[in-house]
Amino acid sequence: MAKKIRSMKQLYAEKKRLEQRKLELEKAIRYDWRDVKESLKPKHFAGQVFSKLFEESTVNGEHPLAAGLSQLAATLTKIAVEKAEEKVEEWLKKK
Repeated sequence: MAKKIRSMKQLYAEKKRLEQRKLELEKAIRYDWRDVKESLKPKHFAGQVFSKLFEESTVNGEHPLAAGLSQLAATLTKIAVEKAEEKVEEWLKKK
């Protein structure tokens, strides 16, 4: 249960504590957002696709057509992620 504020001094101290907490949470959100943004970068996706492609080709003897389709999927993903990133940046600038 919340502690009762009995004086102006306590009120100002609580206000200062809440402002500090707000700044900490905003900083955490920025770091989390950077991690999400980095994970959505096309080079990250492409790296995952190529890594998986090479693993599967050595294990399963993957057909060249499958490799080509994987590369096409990586390219399309890159385009989609770039567009999504632009839209999110626009949305964040509006706020």
